[in-house]
Amino acid sequence: MTDSTSWYCIRTKPKNERLTSQLLRTEIGLPVFCPFIRFERARRTGRTWVTEAMFPGYIFTRMDYTTQNRHVRSIRGVITVVGFGDHPAIVPEQIVDDLRREVKDEETVVIQPQIAIGEEVNVIAGPFQGLRAVVSRVLPARERVAVLLEVLGMEREVEVSATAVLPDLPHPMSKP
Repeated sequence: MTDSTSWYCIRTKPKNERLTSQLLRTEIGLPVFCPFIRFERARRTGRTWVTEAMFPGYIFTRMDYTTQNRHVRSIRGVITVVGFGDHPAIVPEQIVDDLRREVKDEETVVIQPQIAIGEEVNVIAGPFQGLRAVVSRVLPARERVAVLLEVLGMEREVEVSATAVLPDLPHPMSKP
């Protein structure tokens, strides 16, 4: 790229970050940075892995704004180049470099929740589904946790899959 190029933030249509990035790379040949996060989301039936854009609705591309702006805006999924008034906002190269370093250029970061000893959890799968428990041991090598459950009036320690428990978060509508 020449010295006249800079990084810009592109606003995309919802859930179009991956497609728009690919089109900018293949149709125009622009370098694009669009990091994703992969995490487990709780469902009634257990947990499922989900991949979403780290910055939903936004991607970064390096271009010469004066010569490539119109072509970029014509790409499917592009809404606009982010700016202030009529002036596009240049993203400092250091910010993009720092983000790339954090995601190790793989563009997908896997986020794994950490469960701590003493933490209250809800069991969401298995024979103890629906019960609340307290984590007594974490067994990362086996991807399991030992939890204390109250069963028939007595406290028992049982091992369950780490994916079968969720931290006991306060309800968003409850008062502190």
